[in-house]
Formats: sequence, structure tokens, C-alpha cells
Amino acid sequence: GALWMCIVLNPHCKLEQKVSWLKQLKKWNGVDVCPWEDGNHGNELPNLTNALPQGANANQENMGQCKSLENQHLPAHKFLEEGESYLTLAVEVALIGLGQQRIMPDGLYAQEKVCRNEEQLISKLQEIELDDTLVKIFRKQAVFLLEGGPYSGLGEVIHRESVPMHTFAKYLFTSLLPHDAELAYKTALRAMRLLVLESTAPSGDMSRPHHIASVVPNRYPRWFTLSHIESQQCELASTMLTAAKGDVRRLETVLESIQKNIHSSSHIFKLAQDAFKIATLMDTLPDITLLKVSLELGLQ
Repeated sequence: GALWMCIVLNPHCKLEQKVSWLKQLKKWNGVDVCPWEDGNHGNELPNLTNALPQGANANQENMGQCKSLENQHLPAHKFLEEGESYLTLAVEVALIGLGQQRIMPDGLYAQEKVCRNEEQLISKLQEIELDDTLVKIFRKQAVFLLEGGPYSGLGEVIHRESVPMHTFAKYLFTSLLPHDAELAYKTALRAMRLLVLESTAPSGDMSRPHHIASVVPNRYPRWFTLSHIESQQCELASTMLTAAKGDVRRLETVLESIQKNIHSSSHIFKLAQDAFKIATLMDTLPDITLLKVSLELGLQ
């Protein structure tokens, strides 16, 4: 149901497609059991849940509108219209689902499930070798997510308790970097934020001293997986530092992002160590800019 909602709400759908889907959904609704998903039951619509290899369960709590991608009987590379295949459609739906903005659920189990299922789905995607068609899909979805409204976890404005995009952005970054470095960095830098650790806005007029006492104290929600999330944020930053070696402008931008978004002193220190290791990795002269980044982070 969540997957169908994702498909039907696609703004690029033609009216005749929606009419066809509505007819098919009404037909299925009258059946006592779910129809077979082998593509041979009079349905001309692609089953997007079957194109990824092996299978990874992704519940709708952590995948928004993205259904489980299970190994069924459809040929993954069977081509549809305009060069599309079940594989390309499945990958695109997976990217849409992973990028959806969603509020962190309550409870330790539900929060661990969010992290685990996201990582499982990304793990399955990493098994797929990106060709030109898939790279175009990655580019398109990255741009949509960056420019997207409240549905996107990579949009300009997100809810304070929105599930962070660090893990997904690291995957997007490494996938896009060889093909579109500018878009890769833009996506990863946008994902670096961790608003749940930001202070809440003060109440009252802060320009007058007698209003200082009216600052609302920050109330952190119960994020049981916060240490894991901060580790993933640190991993994303380290990945960008490694990729930016030798590029002064990008290193400065990544440094600013780390200083602004990472609140854990231990992780900042780890990144200082990482920067030093990366700067002195080869037998050649060390990267002076990276050494400066290491020093700045160490001092911080």
C-alpha cells in the first residue's frame, strides 16, 4: 500500500496511467488474497519490489513509501519503455524511499529498526554496478531531494526530529563522486546537519538584557540510537575529507561543515586524527591544507 501511494502520487504520471492503475487496484481489492507477483497475471504494471537481488526488508516506518525489495520471479533486466528496466525502476523507488523525510519513532526497538533496515537496503543497492542509466537516475533523484519540499529528508528545511540522512548521503556521495563531484558534495554537505542536537530558539526579545532569563531550555527527545547516528555523521565527514584531499576549496567547506554540525568532542578529535593520517598517507610531501584542517579540529 505504501509503495502504491508512492507510485500514484508521482506528479509526472499521465492521466491514462492513473485510470489504468485505479482499475487494476479496484480489481485487486476485490480479491481475497494478494495476487501473484510473477508478472503473469494480466497486469501490465511493473512490480517494482522484485528487481533487486536476494531481498532486503524495509518496513514503511523507516522507508516512508518504499516497500520491501524481495527476490521474486521477475527478470531484473527486462526492458520496458524508453530503456527502463525493472532494475532501474526498483533502484529509483529505493532512492525515493531512502530520501523521504520521516520523524524518528519512539522506543529503542523502533529506532534500531530504522537504522538496521536503512543499512540493509543500502547494502543491497551497493551490490548493483552503476551504468550510465543508473547514474542518470542517481543524479535526477539527488537534485529532486535537494530541491524537494517537506517530503524530502535532504530539503532545505526539515523537522528537528527528522531521521538524519548521514548513511544514505554517504552512499549517494560515493556513488556520484566519479560522475558529478559538485552534486556529490552538495548532497553530503546538506546531510551533515543533526538538528536534534541544536538549541531551540529563544523566546522573547533577546536584544534586551532582562529577557535573557526567558530562554527556553533545550529538551532533547529520547534518541536511543544517537551515539550510532553521531558515528555515521562522523563517517560521512571523514569520507568527504578523504575525497577532498588536494582541493583547498572543498577542504575548507568540509571543515566549516564539521565545525558547525558535529557536537561530539570525541568525534571531532577522531576527524582531526583522520585528517592527519590522510594528509601524510603517501610517501610524497604531506597535504598542507589537510594538516591545517587537522590542527583546527584538534584545537576545537
